[in-house]
Amino acid sequence: MAVITGDRRRGTPSRSQSYLRQRDAARHAPKPAQHAPPVTRSSTPAAHVDTAPKPKKKKEKKKLTPEEKRKRYLKWAFWIVVLIILYFAFGWLRDQALLLLQMNPNVWAVYKAIEAEITAKTLLGLFYASMFGAIFFITLPVEIIFLYYLGLNYYFMQVLVITLAGNLIGIAFDYFIGWLIGPKVLQWFMKKESYQNFQKKIDKAGAFIVIVGNIIPFPIEWFTVFLGAVRYGFVRLMIYTTLGKIVKFGLLWLGYKYFIQYVGPHISTVNLPWFMDLIRSSFGG
Repeated sequence: MAVITGDRRRGTPSRSQSYLRQRDAARHAPKPAQHAPPVTRSSTPAAHVDTAPKPKKKKEKKKLTPEEKRKRYLKWAFWIVVLIILYFAFGWLRDQALLLLQMNPNVWAVYKAIEAEITAKTLLGLFYASMFGAIFFITLPVEIIFLYYLGLNYYFMQVLVITLAGNLIGIAFDYFIGWLIGPKVLQWFMKKESYQNFQKKIDKAGAFIVIVGNIIPFPIEWFTVFLGAVRYGFVRLMIYTTLGKIVKFGLLWLGYKYFIQYVGPHISTVNLPWFMDLIRSSFGG
């Protein structure tokens, strides 16, 4: 006979055991398939989303008023007149500079030593001539100096390295003169937005202008002053200047060798007086 404990017998399960069995059965029972909710079509079509990239709108340049144009033209005219006056007054300024140098015996002794080296056509004189020739307010024809020293039976690498070193020092001087002038002078000619846009263009095209400007006849010394004023990178300027000048001096050396080898022997056979008479008769002289 089963033992009765309270109202329950030992052979029948308790409520807690029944609950646990039902919970375990519910866990292991397969879950019913979940159906997706029905798609309801709206009467109004969905708006089309354009994902294509939109083209950038170009900023419209602000047109200058006649008064602003007149002021700008006057500024440019003023500086052009100043440059013309400085160009024609260069001889007078040179004489005045020499008088100032003579007032200081030490400075005058240095000047005479440099002049003696250049006159003696030494390699040190080549360095001085190349350095002063690259300064923007002197601007000696460095190409002629280079060819002249090639004709003095110096080695090509000697002339190339010394001429290049002197030129780079002169270009550095021009750059720092422009740096001291600063962008304020340029901003005086143009507005701030125009100056910023112009500075970006110089950053992009500066390498091409500097390299090509050092190869072809171009006022690269004055342009270097301008680059210093717009804060162009000094290291980039030196690298591009070196590349351009190496190409130029290399081409000059090849031209010099070709001239000496193929053209020089035939110069003595040219009848120059007859040639000049032909030119005069052609122009009715």
